[in-house]
Amino acid sequence: MTKVLDIRPLLDEVQSLLDNNDIDAVVELIASLHPADSAAVLYELEGDALYAVFSRFDPEYSAAVLAELDAENQVELANSLPPAQLSDIIAQMEPDDAADVLSELEPEQVEATLAALPDAESDDIQQLLAHEEDSAGGLMTSSVITLRDQMTAQQAIDMLRTLRPEEESIYYLFVVDAGERLVGVVSLRALVMAPAHQTVGTIMDPNVLTAHVDTDQEECARLLARYDLLALPVVDDERHIVGMVTADDIIDVIEEEATEDMYRLANLPQDEDVEDSLLRSSRRRLFWLLLNLPTAILAGWVVSRFDGTTAKVIALVPFMPIVAGMGGNAGIQTLTLIVRSLALGEVQRGDGLRALAREMGIGVINGLAFGAVIALLGFLWKGNLMLGVVVGTAMLANLIAAPLAGTLVPLTLKLLRVDPALASGVIVTTVTDVTGYTCLLGLATLLISYLVR
Repeated sequence: MTKVLDIRPLLDEVQSLLDNNDIDAVVELIASLHPADSAAVLYELEGDALYAVFSRFDPEYSAAVLAELDAENQVELANSLPPAQLSDIIAQMEPDDAADVLSELEPEQVEATLAALPDAESDDIQQLLAHEEDSAGGLMTSSVITLRDQMTAQQAIDMLRTLRPEEESIYYLFVVDAGERLVGVVSLRALVMAPAHQTVGTIMDPNVLTAHVDTDQEECARLLARYDLLALPVVDDERHIVGMVTADDIIDVIEEEATEDMYRLANLPQDEDVEDSLLRSSRRRLFWLLLNLPTAILAGWVVSRFDGTTAKVIALVPFMPIVAGMGGNAGIQTLTLIVRSLALGEVQRGDGLRALAREMGIGVINGLAFGAVIALLGFLWKGNLMLGVVVGTAMLANLIAAPLAGTLVPLTLKLLRVDPALASGVIVTTVTDVTGYTCLLGLATLLISYLVR
């Protein structure tokens, strides 16, 4: 069974060779790896060492490794390479990978690189650069093999033998009519199994799923996942096929979108990782913590409005973080579910009330259960039945408010065309903190004569 390569021993060996200034041995060692593993090793190298090693790869291998690196390292390498060498590498890349690299560079550098490429390759890349990066047009590869519907099966096979396309280009074979409009799809297996004289138009499946060039990449991911596709054709307004999005591209999108949503829910910068320096990470997190500070102050202000109650009933103080914390946890559970469902298209317009009713039902059940538990704890701990009633009722109210906020906040942000993952967490935790403190201390204020002995 093949396992993911553990690069830690390799890194130690590479560092030892670099310490001895044996660059040739480092290049030989890394060039023997799969490009994805090479990229993982290069990611750990410092700027000068990264360039010294990468610049000695042949253009074909450099292209494969560059496509696997993250955007930051791609830019660093592209800026350090001579224009002629960069053009040689870009010429070896698939158009979509080349466009991804060039989209991160300065316009002057892009223009100079494209000018050094053959016209056909330059045109393909420029067409991809014209589309939004997170759209089907920006994600697709323009290397697509199309068959005419009037071709025979034998003619189609002969054409494929002549063109010798890359593996990813023949997951499916897309069929066009005389006007170059997409009319169907045929699998390679169906083509090979068909009688030699049978036309492609009679073999193909006319029910072909497509994406428009402007379709968002998340929608492309949903289509491939829902219908178990390996490739999705991309068409323009006239249904001319202009490219295709492949499964390997979508895997990257899914990872990117999932990471983005997780980071946004936690208010973390999108490109932070565990290798960042302490000062860099601290500086970038300070901004989001500063944005959260007013919400914490608001919760503190609510508590301050009940100073008289807490001064008279000290027994309430231990229950304040319990009620608020349980509400916050419940709110984040609902929020996570709703944000994920919105991202996957599982909750559409008109589904909001159904989702809200479901989450509110869960809130009532959990609220009754935990309200009873905390009420019993309050009575047994402090020996005051009314105290148990107060904390139990506050818990019930907050566990109902939590799913209410966890559902309505992301749905409202989505309606306002704001990413629900970006701001929902702050709002939901603020709601549960304020609701928890207000219910607990408000009820205690109303019933204070029963709590003070």
